[in-house]
Formats: sequence, structure tokens, C-alpha cells
Amino acid sequence: MIGHPRGRFCVLMFESNTTMSVKKESIIMGRAQWMTAHPRILLGVWAVVMLAGVSLLSGCSQIVDPKPDARAPEANVKNYYILLESSKMEYRYDLATQNAFQPLADVLIMDMQGADPTDTYNSIPVWYCNWSYAAAGAGRPWFYALCDTEAVALGIEQNGNYTDSWIELKAPLSNGASWSFTSQGESVTATVTKYGVSAAVNGHTYDDVVVVDYKGAAGTAGTAWFARGTGTIYSHIERPGNQMMDLKFRSKS
Repeated sequence: MIGHPRGRFCVLMFESNTTMSVKKESIIMGRAQWMTAHPRILLGVWAVVMLAGVSLLSGCSQIVDPKPDARAPEANVKNYYILLESSKMEYRYDLATQNAFQPLADVLIMDMQGADPTDTYNSIPVWYCNWSYAAAGAGRPWFYALCDTEAVALGIEQNGNYTDSWIELKAPLSNGASWSFTSQGESVTATVTKYGVSAAVNGHTYDDVVVVDYKGAAGTAGTAWFARGTGTIYSHIERPGNQMMDLKFRSKS
């Protein structure tokens, strides 16, 4: 639930009983006079109030340390991606959606099944995991293409074809790195907006996080956060046609 905190501030003025020949009224100002005489201080106080409001509005997912990291670029995207190669690894996410393939709200359970030995995507090995839901029950396999240099979400398989070609990560990863791809006929540009920061999701703080923002020519927009050694910890993507998917990482085992 999002709320708007009510901010309040007060200015303390001090009156001295000094015997110096300074007139009392020249020291103690009325409220209107003080506000007129000190616009910069008022702006500073207002900025503090606004920052406090932004912090409270950020909810259970927020970037803790937004400063860019000076570390070297990352050449292997697997270090920041879900552990597809770890067969039987289970991921759980809080899920909210608006699409035809998933429940509106549930806990998404992803069971890693390993590589698909019969298929590749642009010469990249294809991996898959079973998606199911804590309340809605069984789902279906979802597919990914993964190598050192690219992580591509392929969606589900229909009539022998994958439903998507969304390049989530592409090496080298560094602050400001960018790549483009076509997803369901739409041109999309991905940009690393934060690199090596800390982020909090569902009450847990993750260090060494890469934040990628996505923007499509037809209106697609979103962001995804990837933590080293874990993979996706937060994702919110909105697409034309009132389609949306929001994921918040819960656990892996």
C-alpha cells in the first residue's frame, strides 16, 4: 500500500538576555520575515521532507546504495543470472501479473530442469525450468538461452516456436552499457543504469546488484535487478495491451 506521509518541520529561534545594545526586534523575526530572509534554508528543509517521503513510498523493493561502482566490467553474465545450470534448484517469487499465461497474484515456483539437449538458440544452449504456482498449481516449462555473453528469456514453446526473444543481460556488463533486441516484433533497448550497488527486496539486502532498464519503441518499459550469485531479485515489465508482470524474489533452495 502506498501512502503519502505528512511532513512537518519547525524552526527554533532563540532569544538572548544580553545587555548588548542590539535591539531585540532585530534579532527575533516574525515568521513571514524569517521565511523571506532565509529562502535557501527553507529549500533545504523541504528537500529533506521530500526525500523522507520518497523513502517511505519506495515500498519493499529499493536501491540502498545508488552510487555507481568503479569495478571492472563483467564478462560472464551467468554470475548475475538465475542458476539454470543447477538442476533441481528451486526459486520462489512473489508474482503479480496481467497476461493470459499466469494467475493475477500468486507465488511463482521455478524448478530448474537443466539443458535441453535437443535444441539451441542462435548457437546458444537452451535451458528450461518448470513454472508452477503455490495456489494455482501446475504451470508449464519456460525456456532460456544462456551462455557467458548472453541471457535470453524465450518464454514458452508454441507450435515448435518460442514466444519471445528478450535479452535480459548481455556482456560486458558495466554502468551505462546498452544493447538492443527485438521482442515480439518490438524494438527494445536495454541499459545498465546501476552497477555493483546494494538493493533491498522483501526485507533482505543484496550486495553487488546490476540494474537494467528496458524501453521499447511501442511502449514497453520496465526494470530488472540481478544479484551476483542469485540472479533476478526484482523485475517489473509493462507491455502494450495492458500486459504486466512483477516479480519479487523470496528464496532459492
